[in-house]
Amino acid sequence: MSDSKPPLDAHLAMCTADVMAMPQMVCRRHSCRRGQRCRWYFETSREPCCLRNLDPGQRAIFDQIYQAAHFAKGFLGSDGPFFEALSGPERLSDDLSIAIARNVAHRWMVARWDKARRAREKRIAAADRLRDAEE
Repeated sequence: MSDSKPPLDAHLAMCTADVMAMPQMVCRRHSCRRGQRCRWYFETSREPCCLRNLDPGQRAIFDQIYQAAHFAKGFLGSDGPFFEALSGPERLSDDLSIAIARNVAHRWMVARWDKARRAREKRIAAADRLRDAEE
């Protein structure tokens, strides 16, 4: 059994790198730093070039955020119990993954995906108002 990971979705990985401010903080490519966007990736692994500059702890954080965004890209808009957290670190993770996945150019069923995102935002706003009223 091989430990190799499947190739990354290059666009989603670059959006994840952008959210983590990697072009400004760790990338050695001038065009990425200057444009403040991830612009280079390796063809074979489809990963952004700046990932090579991360230490193992930072890479683990990137992988975790990327996997959450990849999950959001595929499952937001489905009828499952996903992205239901109304507060805490789960909600922050959900918000981040949805924000990254929203930037992917070729989402399936765009109208359904956006409808689910808006419905989630309304549920969260209602929960926030309820929590503020209790305090």
